[in-house]
Amino acid sequence: MEVLSLVGIYALLMWSYDTFKSLFELCWNLWKERTEGVDYVLRYGKWAVVTGGSDGIGRQYSTFFASQGLNVAVLALPDIKLEQVTKEIQEKYGVEVRKIAVDFSKGFQMYSFIEENLADMEIGILVNNVGTAHDPAYIDTIDCESHERLVNVNINGAVMMSRIVLPQMKRRHRGLVINISSGLAFFPVPAVLMYAASKAFMLSFSQALHEELRPFGVECQTVTPCYVKTVLSKDVTRTFLAFTGVDVDNYGKFLTKTIGRVACTAGYWVHSIMITFGKLFPSDVLCRLSHSCTRSSFPEII
Repeated sequence: MEVLSLVGIYALLMWSYDTFKSLFELCWNLWKERTEGVDYVLRYGKWAVVTGGSDGIGRQYSTFFASQGLNVAVLALPDIKLEQVTKEIQEKYGVEVRKIAVDFSKGFQMYSFIEENLADMEIGILVNNVGTAHDPAYIDTIDCESHERLVNVNINGAVMMSRIVLPQMKRRHRGLVINISSGLAFFPVPAVLMYAASKAFMLSFSQALHEELRPFGVECQTVTPCYVKTVLSKDVTRTFLAFTGVDVDNYGKFLTKTIGRVACTAGYWVHSIMITFGKLFPSDVLCRLSHSCTRSSFPEII
């Protein structure tokens, strides 16, 4: 009985640490900054680089950093959204904005172009936000081009952008990398397994990068949102998770409060609770449950 009690106490302590560590970090850092505020330019550098920065969560970051006095480089597809957000930032905040039209799905051929356009910047913050998804489908029915596109955007984008930006951050001993993963990174999800697996990569990549950069004085934050109402998450409206959705503007208000304050965050309190309760169940049970829900919501994939 004593051994079982010790095991139970240990398990409770580990669960409590994993569950409440980010909340404690956030509250502690907000308390420390209550009078001084945060000077992001002084703390990190003059420029913020945001991939996928013209829409959704990326747009929230682009406008927030501009409001804090940072110049912003927005990397996104060459469409009307890129034109609109750069114009809006320039007119509203008066900072320098550089729009870099790029399609990350094209693969490694794009990075020499990106590196040239970033060469003259003192980059203090990198947000690896760009992402794509695939329609719910089984692995053998997804064409090879879709697989390649998802890997290029969701995985190679963060890896290559980090390789471009990190050397100067490490030399200056300051900087911040923000990697956008997903709540799905914690649980295997059949029928959207490529997307979920790419976000699991981002979670592992970002947490390891956090430790790699710590001795150099460079920070790394991992963000694991659940359902945020963006173009990328439109299919979620057909599932039981639809009621948990949060408007991207409201999500952004909570998310930006965590910048530089916690190492890993869901970005929104409801999503934190969802992930916490999800971890109480065996992963194979959640996998079967999500498979059943997906099949009922998307009968066409069967």
